[in-house]
Amino acid sequence: MSMAAHMVTSSDFYMGDPYSQANFPNTGFLYVRSSRRAVGAMAAWRAARSSYPGKHEQQVMNEIRRGELVARRGVRIQFLDTAHVAGFCSNTRDFATLYTMHANCCVGLGAKLHDLRNLLEEWRVYRRMPDEERRRRGPVRWKVPGICIH
Repeated sequence: MSMAAHMVTSSDFYMGDPYSQANFPNTGFLYVRSSRRAVGAMAAWRAARSSYPGKHEQQVMNEIRRGELVARRGVRIQFLDTAHVAGFCSNTRDFATLYTMHANCCVGLGAKLHDLRNLLEEWRVYRRMPDEERRRRGPVRWKVPGICIH
């Protein structure tokens, strides 16, 4: 996390700049640094839910982040690179750069668990490979299709 960020969130889609509002946030992984701006942003986010009936918290964040949070409150949001904090929205990530996985872009706990279990097994196979074989094979990506991964 950058010292300049008030909030850090994972991304469904990452556009290359950690501070660009063109990134698509996924609030399933969210870090908020304690500060007046961040506390105000969290209160505004919560209050905004009543203005967007039927939308869940991530959809509300998408509605208010550019205006209410960034422009009006001066909150600096940092988006995590999907090369390291990946998800099911994008299935082209290399296991060598992956730190954690998020079961985003997937509906239902059963579907998420199914694909995460498959991914974990692939990760175990990858980790058992000798380093020389990993280098020789190049990027190792998870298999497609799954229930969520498509």
